[in-house]
Amino acid sequence: MRYGRRFRLIVAALLGWALPVRASEPLPQPTGPVLLTISGSIGQTNAPGQARFDREMLHALGSASLTTGFVVLDRPQFFEGVPLRTVLERVEAKGTKMTAVALNDYEIVIPFEDLKFEPLIAMKADGQPLKIRGKEPLWIVYPRDDYKVLQDIRYDSRWVWQLNRLHIE
Repeated sequence: MRYGRRFRLIVAALLGWALPVRASEPLPQPTGPVLLTISGSIGQTNAPGQARFDREMLHALGSASLTTGFVVLDRPQFFEGVPLRTVLERVEAKGTKMTAVALNDYEIVIPFEDLKFEPLIAMKADGQPLKIRGKEPLWIVYPRDDYKVLQDIRYDSRWVWQLNRLHIE
């Protein structure tokens, strides 16, 4: 039986799995390697003008998953991570768009209106940590198979591999 992502999130919350941290709590300092840095119009920081997250901090925000295909994948994959919306809420992001930047300096502007699709900051695919060239990257993933509109190059370009920075405007 296949359940939707929203159903899985509700069940996880009801069962107390990885309860999210409230945005009003101070943002802790990362103790491991920083995977994601958020800057711009944010209300919570843990460095001058920035919110820096390591893997454990991202895990503490709660988890979500989705199964979807993508143009460069030969089959649908099961992705696990944290909802992009949750990360933005944690840093009290206020804006209409964000610039997502990858380790290779690829960057794309993503409008906040995309949050209606509940994109994921994926850390695993098919149960395995995402790794590219020995690094454990993050990947913005959209539920492409759930919405016909997402099966378009405009949205394909927003699947940021090796995500490491978000700038909120």
